[in-house]
Amino acid sequence: MRATTALFLTIASLTACKRADEGPRGQPKVTQPGVAPIRSVPKVPGKPAPKPDDSRMYTTYFYTAAEAVVHGYEDKTRVRIVSLADPATGRKAGTIWEGVVGTGETQLVPTGAGVFGLLSDKKAAILVGTPSSCAVVGYFLKDQEGSYRSNRFFTQLPSSAQLGGERVIVWAYEPAEVTIRNPKTQKVLATKKLQAGGRLELARDVIGALGNQVVEIVSTGSTVATQVYYDQGFIVPSTTGRGAGTDFFTFVGALTAGTNDLDLIAFAEAAKVTVTDLETGKPLFDGRVKAHGIHTLGLANRYVRIQSDKPIEVVVAAFETDGSGYAEHHFATGREGGGIDNDFQVTTSGGLWLFSYFAGNPITVTNTQTGAVVFEGTLDAGAGRELVPGGGYYRVKSGKGLSVMGGASSCGADYSPAAGMFAVDEAMLQVIQQVQAARIQEAQTRGVELSPAAAAAPISEQEWKAYGAPAKARGYSTMSADEANQRVEALKAK
Repeated sequence: MRATTALFLTIASLTACKRADEGPRGQPKVTQPGVAPIRSVPKVPGKPAPKPDDSRMYTTYFYTAAEAVVHGYEDKTRVRIVSLADPATGRKAGTIWEGVVGTGETQLVPTGAGVFGLLSDKKAAILVGTPSSCAVVGYFLKDQEGSYRSNRFFTQLPSSAQLGGERVIVWAYEPAEVTIRNPKTQKVLATKKLQAGGRLELARDVIGALGNQVVEIVSTGSTVATQVYYDQGFIVPSTTGRGAGTDFFTFVGALTAGTNDLDLIAFAEAAKVTVTDLETGKPLFDGRVKAHGIHTLGLANRYVRIQSDKPIEVVVAAFETDGSGYAEHHFATGREGGGIDNDFQVTTSGGLWLFSYFAGNPITVTNTQTGAVVFEGTLDAGAGRELVPGGGYYRVKSGKGLSVMGGASSCGADYSPAAGMFAVDEAMLQVIQQVQAARIQEAQTRGVELSPAAAAAPISEQEWKAYGAPAKARGYSTMSADEANQRVEALKAK
């Protein structure tokens, strides 16, 4: 293992494909995952229910190789991107960009490589990596909720499509009417009524004219997923809209190595998996993937459906073919598919990037194939760690919420799990409101006037069990009261 670099984030409140040495070479009914219902806030006689503080800011952070593209989903969204102090490079903390983005607007911020903080008063999506400066990338879109399924997406496409195999594909898991258009002019680029399992693709000449331009994808009838394929190196979402599941659709292309690797990753249980060619209806694989194991298929220009009897993760990223040094970046999805979790299985072509959202977070990274521990340590809230263990398949376990990215070099792009933390924070505001209202009501039954400090005291284990379900549903089921209280502190006015 080569030397590691620690990235220490000094703003404590922020908690939130080719080989590297080469240039480019030439259906089913789905139920959307629901959030546990919010309990009615108890009404206290003579007192209004507490309201979330409008001055609170969503906070998170992200690693990028060079750029960040902020996609606005609401008007007048105030955003600030900050540089975080890095002792290894001597970089100092400070604001890189601050401004406002509107609905359908994007802001490309040339950040340079490193870990950065993002503060926003409204939810937004963040595309990171090199989506503009290096066009050989691939990803599925995420909306402002951090979901891969939506009835509305915005994205800025890569700068060029010169290799001939690029695709922009909208996947329908239920019947939907889909339109792809220019959000400024409302010019329709493509539209189609889709059946379950159907897809809509942009024409080749249309893609060629859309370098660095923003497109909007809207659907009626049901939510859809959207794939931008200019190379391999991406998570395939399940039909639930999260990264893990039992049913998946994707295109596996041939850029830039002639074939792409379709990686099937099982979690704690062995899974029986079938991969079907959607064009021919013939199975390409029908077998078992052992617990915590991986099975790879080398494919070229195939539209496929992956079905499993147990939850799995599906990745299109170099592993068995050109797996070491292949330039790409993709975030791991975690056991529950949200991208913020405490147990990950991730492929990489050389490097791993770990980001802790919580203080005192013990982390262990193990090479799944050899059993060797490649990292063991503790990260604080707003701390990142870069590892270079070499290409392979790794398991990352932590005591608290974490995000993990695999890849190598400086060419790749993916949507940051930041939007997922935005959704967790939004649910936390509701939890805070419920807890404080319940405390006031309980105090009044005892004839006591609760002080503001007592109302705002840390959430107890019992209160977390009673009211924490919405935040857990947005994040991960094992989120603890300690983690919840740390998010409360991060949500305080900036």
